[in-house]
Amino acid sequence: MSIELINLGLMKIGIQAALFAIAIVIAYFIYDGVNTKIEFRDLAQQRKEVVQERLLNITIAEKQFKQEKGRYAANFPELINFVQNDSLTFVKAIGNVPDSLTEVEAVEQGIVIRDTSLVPASSIFPANFNADSMKYVPFSDGDEFRMQAGVIEKNKVNVNVFEVSTTLEKVFTGLETMNENIKLTDEIKVGSMSEPITTGNW
Repeated sequence: MSIELINLGLMKIGIQAALFAIAIVIAYFIYDGVNTKIEFRDLAQQRKEVVQERLLNITIAEKQFKQEKGRYAANFPELINFVQNDSLTFVKAIGNVPDSLTEVEAVEQGIVIRDTSLVPASSIFPANFNADSMKYVPFSDGDEFRMQAGVIEKNKVNVNVFEVSTTLEKVFTGLETMNENIKLTDEIKVGSMSEPITTGNW
């Protein structure tokens, strides 16, 4: 066998080894890219769920605030103060309302007595609930939700509304989002300043 053939054989082996190594590297990057996307998707979903839960807690507090005050809280200081220091009014009817009367009529005739009691507003949440934390967007390094409240006209009727929101940019603080096809200015929110709703947009 000539030296030329030996050299060609060695060169062929070398090229095959190099191509094999390149294929391994490419396969690794493909696997790593797919795996990274899956990890981001799972982590992003977990973060969204935590933020949504906090927004739902804010909604609960806002509904109770409106029940007592006749309007929604326009900022977090008054909402948090309400949860920590205010009371909820419960009215219980004692007695049976006859089929021939409304409850109001039964009360007026003394058949039914209304008993009013107060309970701490904080009782709407578990005992270990931290009301001060409501204003903060989870994972955002201390950024606060944006809160608005007011009155709009709907079908010629004035309606109280509120909206609490944040952006995906704040929810995904610290995560690599460059290649994830995500619009960071999109919002996660509850309520609306243009519609009389208290639901979330997810």
